[in-house]
Amino acid sequence: MLENLWVYIILGLTSIINIVIPISGSATVTPFLAILTTPHIAIGLASFFFFLSGIVRVYMFRKQIQIKYVKSLLPISLVAAIIGAFALVKINPQILLIVILIFASYFLYKKLKDVFFQKEKKSINRLTVHSIGFLSGFLQGTGLAGSDLRNNYLYSEKLSLAQVHGTTALIGATNFFATTIIRLSTNQLTIPNLIPLLFVFPFIILGTWLGRKILYKIDKKYTNLIIILVMILIVLFLFFKIISQ
Repeated sequence: MLENLWVYIILGLTSIINIVIPISGSATVTPFLAILTTPHIAIGLASFFFFLSGIVRVYMFRKQIQIKYVKSLLPISLVAAIIGAFALVKINPQILLIVILIFASYFLYKKLKDVFFQKEKKSINRLTVHSIGFLSGFLQGTGLAGSDLRNNYLYSEKLSLAQVHGTTALIGATNFFATTIIRLSTNQLTIPNLIPLLFVFPFIILGTWLGRKILYKIDKKYTNLIIILVMILIVLFLFFKIISQ
């Protein structure tokens, strides 16, 4: 599946984009992989991709990790992620593809609203820490966007962007490692499915390093236009894949 260099480059570019612009990988990586393969395999591959990228982020943002929040969020988040990974087996592939499209469309709407209509961010309604940990973990286990909920909570706690990257990467990488193991044991994925992603690892390292370097140094309006264009293309490709089946 991942035989072409352009696929590696695109996945590497998402590592840069997701550092410079804090956007869920479920809005970019998962829909992109869903275009190339089946929804179940796409989610499984995305989980392994997020695990690999999480390792890199944990190392590069290790000094910014806030252990206090890791201790409060990780245990229940990990349990919920395992539940979500098992639940994924029961979901119809076509329904799953539609759900991915809905999430991709929602994030596109959210991004357009933030860029063109909403000048100031509204305060985030806080859930309890346990609810945030459980919901974010369960969503990540099923392959949907869980990091947004967790990150919004961390932002509301006044953590910096670098601190959020490090803290959420440690939690997310742990969740995605567990869900990858479950998907392998339940035959949602096979080892040969994962091996090509290992060749993406150097691109992830380079992309994350570059993303950290240019963080806060590039005009936000240009990065926003790039990500909006990417998201529009992804939504269109997903839509045409659904109607063609």
